[in-house]
Amino acid sequence: MDTQPRTSLPPERLRTLEEALEVHFSHPEYLLHALVHSSAKDESLACNERMEFLGDSVLGMVISEHLFQLFPNHPEGELSSIKSVVVSAHSLAQCAKTLALADHVILGKGILQKKTIPDSVLANALEAVVAAIYLDGGLEPARRFVLRILEPRIEEVLTDRHQKNYKSLLQHLTQKELQSIPAYRVEKESGPDHEKEFEVSVEVAGRRYGPGGGKTKKDAEQQAARIALEQILAERERAV
Repeated sequence: MDTQPRTSLPPERLRTLEEALEVHFSHPEYLLHALVHSSAKDESLACNERMEFLGDSVLGMVISEHLFQLFPNHPEGELSSIKSVVVSAHSLAQCAKTLALADHVILGKGILQKKTIPDSVLANALEAVVAAIYLDGGLEPARRFVLRILEPRIEEVLTDRHQKNYKSLLQHLTQKELQSIPAYRVEKESGPDHEKEFEVSVEVAGRRYGPGGGKTKKDAEQQAARIALEQILAERERAV
């Protein structure tokens, strides 16, 4: 990684990035703006935070609409769970790395002193790039770009998953973002053998969620995972 701060990017570097993005900009200044991290802003370079704000909304809308059309029978909670993994900071950062965005983002000395660029910086830069594409060409080019880079991620999330498999979604999210594997515990078991009821809680990164209930341990675990997933996502939204 280049450890010298960049104050801009020469036109040939922007063209190289356009080729990696597979997007041609009529107004390349939008792309340049999207690359400026807050650590590098000055009087001549505005940072990309406003672009991130817009790009996050465009990206979320495109993925929400795609999932809505792709899974007409899935409930809102399940669509939200899939979306949360697909547009997570880890997921976007991986896409940014594939596109070699780290070679082009404009950073200040503080970030450049780190051995690697944080995933959050790359994820935010990718959101800003989505905004740049939207501002330059409108919604359709932005939609094509978002789906091209994230449709494989959707397939990955859905691979070997059944409908309402909240346990898989929770484990995928917590392993990637919290470096923790969910642990399930039966809290209560009641009723006759032919009509059992189970209550199960799940612990993630030292916090317990639930309990979830069901007629089998598996069903109760799924409900506990759903509760945990919804609460973790809600807490993350409030923290933003």
